[in-house]
Amino acid sequence: MIAHFEEIDENTVYDYARVSSKEQADNSSFESQKKELIRQGVRQKNIFVEVGSATDLINKRPVFSKLINETLKTDDSLVVSKLDRSSRNTLSFL
Repeated sequence: MIAHFEEIDENTVYDYARVSSKEQADNSSFESQKKELIRQGVRQKNIFVEVGSATDLINKRPVFSKLINETLKTDDSLVVSKLDRSSRNTLSFL
């Protein structure tokens, strides 16, 4: 059997977009993050969005927790528009 490149699954790229408050969600913060990520090649269906503080532990942010613990597979990529969208700092992310 010959495998054709179009039949081989590619690694998936996911994005996490977050704002801290409902007010930010209602303005253009989400949209500007999403537009930039789509421009970078992330498929819109792979963009996960959430309203919540980065100071909350990851397990207190259900969308991000599910993305990290259930959705991402080996060799997938996670893209964020800025590091502070995922956590306040590297130590809290780890």
